[in-house]
Amino acid sequence: MKKILVKKIPLYFLFIATGLLLLIIHQLNNTAPQAKLEIQQAIAPVVESSDKIEQVRLKEYNLTSPLLTAELLSESDNMKELKRSLNLEINQLKMNGTISEASVYVRILNNGHWTSVNSDAQYAPGSVIKIAAFITFLKMSEQNPKMLSREFIAPANINKVPGQTFKTEPMVAGKKYSATELLNRMIVNSDNQATLLINESLDINLFKKLFTDLGIAEPDVQDPNFKMDVSDLSKFLNILYNATYLNKNNSEYALSVLSQSSFSQGIVNGIPHEIKVAHKFGETGNKTEAQLHETAIVYIGNDPYLITIMTKGKNVQRLPEVLSDLSKITYLRMKS
Repeated sequence: MKKILVKKIPLYFLFIATGLLLLIIHQLNNTAPQAKLEIQQAIAPVVESSDKIEQVRLKEYNLTSPLLTAELLSESDNMKELKRSLNLEINQLKMNGTISEASVYVRILNNGHWTSVNSDAQYAPGSVIKIAAFITFLKMSEQNPKMLSREFIAPANINKVPGQTFKTEPMVAGKKYSATELLNRMIVNSDNQATLLINESLDINLFKKLFTDLGIAEPDVQDPNFKMDVSDLSKFLNILYNATYLNKNNSEYALSVLSQSSFSQGIVNGIPHEIKVAHKFGETGNKTEAQLHETAIVYIGNDPYLITIMTKGKNVQRLPEVLSDLSKITYLRMKS
């Protein structure tokens, strides 16, 4: 056995191998340019250029830098038709006076491909920002699990909250509510009364840190009309889907609550009812201009996508149909 392992290779084998190698090189050099390129690409290692991807990482640790999101810097070519269709619809809605402005962001969650329309426009996020309060409260509960079992008493002046066009049954003054009940009312029903009670117990610094961790400008919590764009507003659902900010259980819990949202006139109205959607809407505005927005994860097959739509118009009652129309266009394109 030892002799077999150390047996010398005949010299003429080396001459044959060298000749074959020279022949392959000669053939490659004389191959047509396109074919030659294909051969070189086939044998080259796959490398993704880091300058085409933007990574968002937490910076608060000494030895680790947890990855929150990894974003492709350029819009995807294979979503150009969707972008064109959304643009056409938005322009038509502007022409007939339904809206004064609208923006859309769409992201395929499992590969990061995305596109957007009018992404530079700024809006007051309204009640969509309750997602950030939800995430902050759950982050606090990871440090103190008793937070979720804490009880709150609805005060007598609970009705003195900002008005809502799309609202549900009010809270009962003097009644006890657990934190989980309030969180459900805040998200599922977009209840401003429940939100006020949750906000009173929020760590405001942690709330602001959520924004800056994601690369979003720190919000002015004293200004209910601080501005955001459609891309930044999408980041909250993205980190819940990836479970990169909260732990896995809390991320799953948050999306399960969001999937029970009672608002059915917008994004969910544009897709088949059997498809699961985790979503949150928000309204704001004044007598001269209304705003209605919604952000959602649509669980279609093995390729769920994130869609955020922000709108402005004179009549808030006409804006849910805009959300629905743009959602339907996106769903049909994503399905195909």
